[in-house]
Amino acid sequence: MRIVIWNCMNGLGNPKQIEYFNKLKADIAILPELKQKNIDGLKANQAIWMTNNHTNKVPKGLGVLSFGDWDLEPLDFDEDMELYIPVKVMSEKATFNLLAVWNFYFECKQGRFMGAKGDAQLEWAAIARYSEQLLGPCVFAGDWNLGPTFAQENFIRICDELSPKGFSSLYHDFYNLEHTDSRHSTFITPTKKYHHLDHFFGTKEFLDGMTNYEIPSVDDAILSDHSPIILDIDLTRFTNS
Repeated sequence: MRIVIWNCMNGLGNPKQIEYFNKLKADIAILPELKQKNIDGLKANQAIWMTNNHTNKVPKGLGVLSFGDWDLEPLDFDEDMELYIPVKVMSEKATFNLLAVWNFYFECKQGRFMGAKGDAQLEWAAIARYSEQLLGPCVFAGDWNLGPTFAQENFIRICDELSPKGFSSLYHDFYNLEHTDSRHSTFITPTKKYHHLDHFFGTKEFLDGMTNYEIPSVDDAILSDHSPIILDIDLTRFTNS
């Protein structure tokens, strides 16, 4: 099984960008900045898409797409927690829970988290809620807009809060790194500053089944300021763990 995170930057409609995405061969894709009108062109088996921008006629949102024989089922969610999408992922091979993430810090556009900062920020409430709700094999994945190279204190706090709940930063386990370290960048600013902002946090099943964690060069990403993140799981190890 292959799960891909890719912030596709302002939609995924350009043919060259679609070709780049198709070459990733995702079974499950988590796509921040996806536009709803782009979904049909990706020929997914199923798609779940949400936006928090209700004033734009063609808004960007967060999409979860499945391909092949994988199915998606939306789970109970808190509408104020934008954009954190809980999903049940299913096939004959395996079943697990997924929390797709496009984190906005205090820049929520509506609801009780709008303008909230510090300990009241959305990510802490979302982690608390969904780590209790999404039991069993589970992965939290997406563009967190923080990491070991940016907002490091918050990233370490997320790692520390998820660890006793059975989640690991799969990147750091795969590369045997401390949470303060990174060998890869997943985002490049217009001024050519590089950061590691996109992450998978997985339970033991994902940790045991992980065979590859790949981050292609962000400089080679097509029409995006983010690189894709590729996680490969050996489902024979996953289902037997």
